[in-house]
Amino acid sequence: MKYILIAFFVFFFNNHLQSQEKYFNVKGSSNIYVEPSIEASIIYPIELGKEMILKETKDEWYYLLDELTGLAGWGLKEDFALEKPKGSSGKRNYDQSFKKFKENVMQMSASIKEAISVDTFLDVKHIGGAAAIVIADNNWFKGRRHPNQAFQVYDLWKNANQSPSFLSFRNENDEEQFIILSGPHRPRYLKSVK
Repeated sequence: MKYILIAFFVFFFNNHLQSQEKYFNVKGSSNIYVEPSIEASIIYPIELGKEMILKETKDEWYYLLDELTGLAGWGLKEDFALEKPKGSSGKRNYDQSFKKFKENVMQMSASIKEAISVDTFLDVKHIGGAAAIVIADNNWFKGRRHPNQAFQVYDLWKNANQSPSFLSFRNENDEEQFIILSGPHRPRYLKSVK
């Protein structure tokens, strides 16, 4: 019984430590999958040096969490390491691209308001890297044009970053309504589950 208890604590302690380990993408471009298989659907591609939190391992796969977006999925072990690859930091200036992106979104919002008297985007927040939040008027989500306008905003963000990107669209109460993120062939629109 004593050995079983010790084994349990070692297992629990190792899993707890492992669940907080930070891993970095060491390949030029990698994918995060829904299941631990390259045949599975791709959640989104990630760039060199992207930091992820290890949650679980299975064969040659890691189950990883992106703390910036809250998205989790499976990545190949060979694509990740404990040390951030050299040359990956400072490669992109996301703060600078975000500043320009926010200006463009707010100008777009003002133009829409002037043209058709509809409030759209109220604010834009940078949550790090290629991830951002767009706060929109509550009524904007009810309009039939909002998906097309959201994809236009996403294109501005992706083009500003020149990399796979993530946008969370939230209402005035800061409740996420949907996200748009890079996919293998085209961006994906995913509604929030409440």
